[in-house]
Amino acid sequence: MRTLKLKITLILLLVSSYAHSYVDLNLSYTYTKRVIDEVNPSLSEDELGQAISITEGAALNWAWYLWEYTALELNYSETSDNVIDNRETQVDENLSILKVDSLSKTTVTGVGIRQSFASRKASIIPSLAVGYAKMVTRGTTTYTLQGPGGVADISVDQDTEEYASSYVTFQIRFRLTQLMGLTLAAKSVMPDFDTSKAEDNLTYSAGFSWVF
Repeated sequence: MRTLKLKITLILLLVSSYAHSYVDLNLSYTYTKRVIDEVNPSLSEDELGQAISITEGAALNWAWYLWEYTALELNYSETSDNVIDNRETQVDENLSILKVDSLSKTTVTGVGIRQSFASRKASIIPSLAVGYAKMVTRGTTTYTLQGPGGVADISVDQDTEEYASSYVTFQIRFRLTQLMGLTLAAKSVMPDFDTSKAEDNLTYSAGFSWVF
Protein backbone atom coordinates (compact mmCIF):
# COMPACT_ATOMS: atom_id res chain seq x y z
CA MET A 1 0.00 0.00 0.00
CA ARG A 2 2.82 2.38 0.93
CA THR A 3 4.62 1.49 -2.33
CA LEU A 4 1.47 2.28 -4.33
CA LYS A 5 1.08 5.65 -2.57
CA LEU A 6 4.72 6.47 -3.25
CA LYS A 7 4.33 5.64 -6.97
CA ILE A 8 1.17 7.77 -7.22
CA THR A 9 2.94 10.67 -5.50
CA LEU A 10 5.92 10.45 -7.89
CA ILE A 11 3.60 10.34 -10.92
CA LEU A 12 1.67 13.37 -9.68
CA LEU A 13 4.91 15.29 -9.13
CA LEU A 14 6.13 14.36 -12.61
CA VAL A 15 2.86 15.35 -14.26
CA SER A 16 2.81 18.57 -12.27
CA SER A 17 6.37 19.35 -13.38
CA TYR A 18 5.69 18.82 -17.05
CA ALA A 19 2.47 20.80 -16.84
CA HIS A 20 4.60 23.89 -16.21
CA SER A 21 7.58 22.75 -18.29
CA TYR A 22 8.98 25.23 -20.80
CA VAL A 23 12.36 26.41 -22.06
CA ASP A 24 13.80 29.93 -21.91
CA LEU A 25 16.64 30.44 -24.40
CA ASN A 26 18.66 33.65 -24.11
CA LEU A 27 21.37 34.98 -26.47
CA SER A 28 23.34 38.10 -25.57
CA TYR A 29 26.27 40.15 -26.81
CA THR A 30 28.53 42.75 -25.23
CA TYR A 31 30.93 45.23 -26.82
CA THR A 32 33.05 47.96 -25.25
CA LYS A 33 35.69 50.19 -26.86
CA ARG A 34 37.90 52.65 -25.03
CA VAL A 35 40.58 54.92 -26.50
CA ILE A 36 43.31 56.60 -24.43
CA ASP A 37 45.26 59.27 -26.30
CA GLU A 38 48.87 60.00 -25.45
CA VAL A 39 49.60 63.37 -23.85
CA ASN A 40 53.19 64.44 -24.45
CA PRO A 41 54.00 68.11 -25.24
CA SER A 42 57.40 67.14 -26.64
CA LEU A 43 55.83 65.12 -29.49
CA SER A 44 54.14 66.38 -32.62
CA GLU A 45 50.57 65.42 -33.48
CA ASP A 46 51.79 62.81 -35.98
CA GLU A 47 54.05 61.22 -33.35
CA LEU A 48 51.39 60.90 -30.66
CA GLY A 49 50.18 57.36 -30.07
CA GLN A 50 47.17 55.89 -28.33
CA ALA A 51 45.96 52.82 -26.48
CA ILE A 52 42.80 51.08 -27.66
CA SER A 53 40.95 48.60 -25.44
CA ILE A 54 38.23 46.46 -27.01
CA THR A 55 36.14 43.98 -25.04
CA GLU A 56 33.52 41.83 -26.70
CA GLY A 57 31.70 38.68 -25.76
CA ALA A 58 28.75 36.43 -26.43
CA ALA A 59 26.70 34.27 -24.09
CA LEU A 60 24.07 31.56 -24.32
CA ASN A 61 21.73 30.64 -21.46
CA TRP A 62 19.36 27.69 -21.65
CA ALA A 63 16.86 27.30 -18.80
CA TRP A 64 14.44 24.38 -18.52
CA TYR A 65 11.58 25.31 -16.19
CA LEU A 66 10.53 22.08 -14.50
CA TRP A 67 8.23 24.12 -12.29
CA GLU A 68 6.58 27.43 -13.08
CA TYR A 69 9.18 29.51 -11.26
CA THR A 70 12.20 27.18 -10.95
CA ALA A 71 14.49 26.01 -13.74
CA LEU A 72 17.61 24.01 -14.41
CA GLU A 73 20.05 26.36 -16.17
CA LEU A 74 22.97 25.66 -18.51
CA ASN A 75 25.11 28.52 -19.77
CA TYR A 76 28.18 29.26 -21.85
CA SER A 77 30.02 32.52 -22.47
CA GLU A 78 33.16 33.62 -24.26
CA THR A 79 34.83 36.99 -23.80
CA SER A 80 37.90 38.50 -25.47
CA ASP A 81 39.90 41.50 -24.27
CA ASN A 82 42.24 43.13 -26.78
CA VAL A 83 44.52 46.01 -25.80
CA ILE A 84 46.64 47.66 -28.53
CA ASP A 85 49.06 50.26 -27.22
CA ASN A 86 51.20 52.04 -29.83
CA ARG A 87 52.56 54.69 -27.48
CA GLU A 88 56.30 54.30 -27.92
CA THR A 89 58.31 53.43 -24.81
CA GLN A 90 62.08 53.93 -24.70
CA VAL A 91 63.66 51.06 -22.77
CA ASP A 92 67.25 52.28 -23.19
CA GLU A 93 69.30 54.13 -25.79
CA ASN A 94 69.34 51.09 -28.09
CA LEU A 95 65.90 49.59 -27.59
CA SER A 96 62.34 50.90 -27.69
CA ILE A 97 58.89 49.28 -27.64
CA LEU A 98 56.81 50.55 -30.55
CA LYS A 99 53.62 48.62 -29.84
CA VAL A 100 52.11 46.13 -27.39
CA ASP A 101 49.23 43.98 -28.62
CA SER A 102 47.68 41.92 -25.83
CA LEU A 103 44.79 39.50 -26.41
CA SER A 104 43.17 37.42 -23.65
CA LYS A 105 40.18 35.11 -23.86
CA THR A 106 37.94 33.79 -21.11
CA THR A 107 35.34 31.04 -21.42
CA VAL A 108 32.84 30.12 -18.72
CA THR A 109 30.67 26.99 -18.71
CA GLY A 110 28.11 26.71 -15.96
CA VAL A 111 25.19 24.74 -14.58
CA GLY A 112 22.83 25.93 -11.88
CA ILE A 113 19.34 26.70 -10.64
CA ARG A 114 17.32 29.73 -11.75
CA GLN A 115 14.48 31.13 -9.67
CA SER A 116 12.00 33.52 -11.28
CA PHE A 117 9.94 35.97 -9.26
CA ALA A 118 7.05 36.41 -11.69
CA SER A 119 4.95 34.30 -14.02
CA ARG A 120 6.24 33.79 -17.55
CA LYS A 121 3.16 35.73 -18.76
CA ALA A 122 4.16 38.81 -16.77
CA SER A 123 5.41 41.92 -18.57
CA ILE A 124 8.55 42.11 -16.41
CA ILE A 125 10.18 38.95 -15.05
CA PRO A 126 13.12 39.28 -12.62
CA SER A 127 15.12 36.14 -11.81
CA LEU A 128 18.17 34.98 -9.89
CA ALA A 129 20.47 32.08 -10.82
CA VAL A 130 23.28 30.44 -8.85
CA GLY A 131 25.47 27.47 -9.65
CA TYR A 132 28.82 25.92 -10.52
CA ALA A 133 31.04 27.14 -13.35
CA LYS A 134 34.38 26.27 -14.94
CA MET A 135 36.37 29.32 -16.02
CA VAL A 136 39.27 29.01 -18.48
CA THR A 137 41.62 31.89 -19.35
CA ARG A 138 44.39 32.09 -21.95
CA GLY A 139 46.09 34.77 -24.01
CA THR A 140 48.99 36.09 -26.08
CA THR A 141 50.98 39.32 -25.93
CA THR A 142 52.98 40.55 -28.94
CA TYR A 143 55.69 43.18 -28.53
CA THR A 144 56.95 45.21 -31.52
CA LEU A 145 60.53 46.21 -30.73
CA GLN A 146 62.97 48.50 -32.48
CA GLY A 147 66.66 48.01 -31.90
CA PRO A 148 70.01 48.22 -33.68
CA GLY A 149 68.99 45.33 -35.96
CA GLY A 150 65.70 46.90 -37.01
CA VAL A 151 62.07 46.16 -36.06
CA ALA A 152 61.00 42.72 -34.77
CA ASP A 153 57.91 41.15 -33.17
CA ILE A 154 58.14 38.92 -30.11
CA SER A 155 55.07 36.94 -28.97
CA VAL A 156 54.62 35.57 -25.46
CA ASP A 157 51.85 33.04 -24.76
CA GLN A 158 50.18 33.11 -21.37
CA ASP A 159 49.62 29.86 -19.52
CA THR A 160 46.09 28.45 -19.80
CA GLU A 161 44.45 28.52 -16.40
CA GLU A 162 41.32 26.70 -15.25
CA TYR A 163 39.28 27.55 -12.18
CA ALA A 164 36.47 25.68 -10.48
CA SER A 165 34.11 28.54 -9.73
CA SER A 166 30.68 29.60 -8.60
CA TYR A 167 28.46 32.09 -10.36
CA VAL A 168 25.45 34.25 -9.65
CA THR A 169 23.29 36.00 -12.25
CA PHE A 170 20.53 38.54 -11.81
CA GLN A 171 18.44 39.27 -14.87
CA ILE A 172 15.28 41.11 -15.87
CA ARG A 173 13.23 39.96 -18.85
CA PHE A 174 10.90 42.41 -20.57
CA ARG A 175 8.19 40.63 -22.50
CA LEU A 176 7.90 41.92 -26.08
CA THR A 177 5.61 39.27 -27.56
CA GLN A 178 4.10 36.02 -26.36
CA LEU A 179 7.34 34.15 -27.09
CA MET A 180 10.05 36.82 -27.33
CA GLY A 181 11.60 39.13 -24.76
CA LEU A 182 14.46 41.55 -24.10
CA THR A 183 16.79 40.46 -21.29
CA LEU A 184 19.21 42.58 -19.26
CA ALA A 185 21.60 40.72 -16.97
CA ALA A 186 24.50 41.09 -14.55
CA LYS A 187 26.66 38.01 -13.96
CA SER A 188 29.52 37.48 -11.52
CA VAL A 189 31.92 34.52 -11.66
CA MET A 190 33.91 33.80 -8.49
CA PRO A 191 37.08 31.71 -9.12
CA ASP A 192 37.79 29.07 -6.45
CA PHE A 193 34.41 29.98 -4.89
CA ASP A 194 35.96 33.13 -3.43
CA THR A 195 33.09 35.57 -2.87
CA SER A 196 35.56 38.42 -2.28
CA LYS A 197 36.29 38.32 -6.04
CA ALA A 198 32.66 38.85 -7.03
CA GLU A 199 33.31 42.36 -8.38
CA ASP A 200 36.49 41.30 -10.24
CA ASN A 201 34.61 39.21 -12.83
CA LEU A 202 31.37 41.12 -13.30
CA THR A 203 29.71 41.22 -16.73
CA TYR A 204 26.71 43.24 -17.87
CA SER A 205 24.88 42.08 -20.99
CA ALA A 206 21.78 42.61 -23.07
CA GLY A 207 20.10 40.24 -25.50
CA PHE A 208 16.95 38.55 -26.68
CA SER A 209 15.25 35.50 -25.25
CA TRP A 210 12.64 33.07 -26.52
CA VAL A 211 10.18 30.93 -24.58
CA PHE A 212 8.93 27.68 -26.07
